[in-house]
Amino acid sequence: MTQSGTEGVSAPEFREAMSRWASGVAVVSVRDTDGVAATTVSSFSSLSLTPPLIVLSLQQSSRTLKRVEAARRFSVSVLSTSQRDVSVRCAKGEAEGLVFDESTFVQDSLVGLACALLDVHRYGDHLLLVGRVERIQRGAEAEPLLYWNRAYRALTAHPEPGPAPKS
Repeated sequence: MTQSGTEGVSAPEFREAMSRWASGVAVVSVRDTDGVAATTVSSFSSLSLTPPLIVLSLQQSSRTLKRVEAARRFSVSVLSTSQRDVSVRCAKGEAEGLVFDESTFVQDSLVGLACALLDVHRYGDHLLLVGRVERIQRGAEAEPLLYWNRAYRALTAHPEPGPAPKS
């Protein structure tokens, strides 16, 4: 394992380090008078159970961010392994032609969370969005889509350890 010098951590070094963190893949979407805007995120997490809050991170330059801020609401759809193409298209800003329901949940996602935007905090080149979950829609029973080491992955169950050997 290598260590950073006293001069700090470079962006490429930090990007490489963070590629070692596996995360789920979700789509953040909003419907407004211009239609649906959506983007792919892997920086998404629960924040509080009471009240039910989530936090996610979007780049300052995100077109979806501007529309979420204006609408003061958004939806999060957690994707399954069969939805890799949805993730890729939303990451490119190509939500047109994808199937979203009236709550802007991605059709056949694992779960959807409809949220009111509570707060926005700027940190570095991203903004943290805090949302209050107002509605949950359970979706398809499938395996989650994961992202690790700059590639999409599928979940593999870890084998349970066998019985301890008798002495």
